[in-house]
Amino acid sequence: MHVWEYTQVIASVRPQFAITEADSHHLMPRPTWFPQARLNFAQNILESPFAARSPGSIVLTGIRELDEVEHLTLESLQVRVAQLANALTVGGFKAGDRIACIGSNSINTFVIFLATATIGGIFTSCSPETGETGILNRFIQVRPIVLFADDAQVYNGKRINLLDKVKSVARTLSEKAGLSRVIIIPRFDNVVQLAPQNPPMITLAQFTRGVSHRLTFAALHFDDPLIIVYSSGTTGEPKCLVHSVGGVLLKQKLEQIVCTDMRPGSVHLQYTTTNWIMYMYAISGLLSGARSILYDGSPMVPTITGFMQLLARHNVTHFGTSAHYLNLLQQHGLNKDNLPPMKNLEVITSTGSALAEGQYDWVYRTFHDVQLSSIAGGTDIAGAFVGASPDLPVYAGWCQARVLGMRVQIYSETGEAIEESGQPGELVCTAPFPSQPVSFWNDEGCQKYRAAYFEMFKGTWTQGDFIRMDTKTQGIQFMGRSDGVLNPSGVRFGSAEVYNCLTTFADLEDSLCVGRRRPQDSDELVLLFVKMKSGHPFSNELRAAINERIRTQLSARHVPAFTCETPDIPMTVNGKKTEVVVKKIVSGQKIIPSSTIVNPGSLRWYEQFASMETKLFRNDEPRRIKL
Repeated sequence: MHVWEYTQVIASVRPQFAITEADSHHLMPRPTWFPQARLNFAQNILESPFAARSPGSIVLTGIRELDEVEHLTLESLQVRVAQLANALTVGGFKAGDRIACIGSNSINTFVIFLATATIGGIFTSCSPETGETGILNRFIQVRPIVLFADDAQVYNGKRINLLDKVKSVARTLSEKAGLSRVIIIPRFDNVVQLAPQNPPMITLAQFTRGVSHRLTFAALHFDDPLIIVYSSGTTGEPKCLVHSVGGVLLKQKLEQIVCTDMRPGSVHLQYTTTNWIMYMYAISGLLSGARSILYDGSPMVPTITGFMQLLARHNVTHFGTSAHYLNLLQQHGLNKDNLPPMKNLEVITSTGSALAEGQYDWVYRTFHDVQLSSIAGGTDIAGAFVGASPDLPVYAGWCQARVLGMRVQIYSETGEAIEESGQPGELVCTAPFPSQPVSFWNDEGCQKYRAAYFEMFKGTWTQGDFIRMDTKTQGIQFMGRSDGVLNPSGVRFGSAEVYNCLTTFADLEDSLCVGRRRPQDSDELVLLFVKMKSGHPFSNELRAAINERIRTQLSARHVPAFTCETPDIPMTVNGKKTEVVVKKIVSGQKIIPSSTIVNPGSLRWYEQFASMETKLFRNDEPRRIKL
């Protein structure tokens, strides 16, 4: 209740308590939160008590490649949302209907999300670059009633027609999932010619023509569904996680206002796509009174410094990014002397993967007086388990703190709490939290839900991350996915420890460290694959230097059994290395990669290591591996 009051949640019916005493002791079955409350997510955006209301005040900016910039006042945003929400109501769509969108991080997509939330619908989205199979793998499961879709995309300077893909997706959804209508969002003010087809297809302008501009918000329960998001699992069918109206709202307000000190006058830009939970971060700046900037396009166009110039030009105070992007900036030699001055920048948040110690050093040399926070949680919980705190120091290589309201602990393999020992173990959460997903879509008896989080330790949420806590600072260090933990000769350690040793090797672009243990193997071998920068060859001398650095900084038992060059490192759409998939491949398992891997063809190169004899890994000189 303290967070509810402090962040000024708007509700048509104010609750008297957060959770009953009986519900406060278990995570599964999921407890009911704020049962008395009636509220609406869109209302908390569009009628935020923190929002700038003076005439002409800009609350939202959309920026797209080709230097397209659009500014909206709060009043103009309200009109666009009301018009679309009323069009949905007139069209017969109602609370609980799934409304899907193949859309970029644009103002149009934001309006679709808010209109859906206004009437109590359930929003779900895929980014336009997602392949047809990837879109169908998600949307067929949730059976959307209506589909909104961009007709074109511009990325990395290239104009990409999407209409043919959208038509194909729509036909399949109509046949297999009951889709009734498609609404096209023209990218370039073109007159879109849409031939008659099934399901019916019209433009956004046609759909909203002549409807009322009056806003009316559906009064919803705290635990009513708001969005369906999808796991970034790299094998198998994506899990469909249903998040609640109040859970997402309270989590976003808490992390913005309390954790990063976002407030009226702040300018927030979260670089992301609409494919995962970070999209909620991108669009939620208005909850705290900040101006949100929605960026659609590549951060590398027209140059690698162009995006940084955009941040400076728009006086961004809070910048959300990834460890991968910060690493690209560092590798290109960018520093305080060749970057535009960003005098307003206060906070940089990074997610997707752990920040290495060297990246902290580079950020503080480059940006100086900022709060750099590595945040980690996931699509699973609509936010972070550990993240930022404006009142705590930042230690290189460590997340600042456990997020308020998240009872994060560390368990050993036997389920013993070991966080105070400083030893690594499983990230678990041992008390209920409001942003716990309501359910998995179409998961009868919550079987998939239980299997995903509650199988390892009964009644305790297990996230699947391998972490440790500093006993003095209470900071958290992420060491990799727990199912990818390295365990040669019984010595357990995370891949992040190895990656931290490699940050000073200027010739390396990236690396991937996994364990191999086939059914016939008596022990696990640690394999290190390094991707070289263009024009920098791999050599025996470099391999020896890498091994010596790992031996010196960690121990002889951390040194990989084999180190070689790789042509590519498989990554997810969220910028995460697919360690677990590669581990399965080199251990001889046959896998079918999911559509979340952006370069699935790269996996085939790793298959050769499943049949390679163990003795070959023990040679002092690396074998020539065909690239």
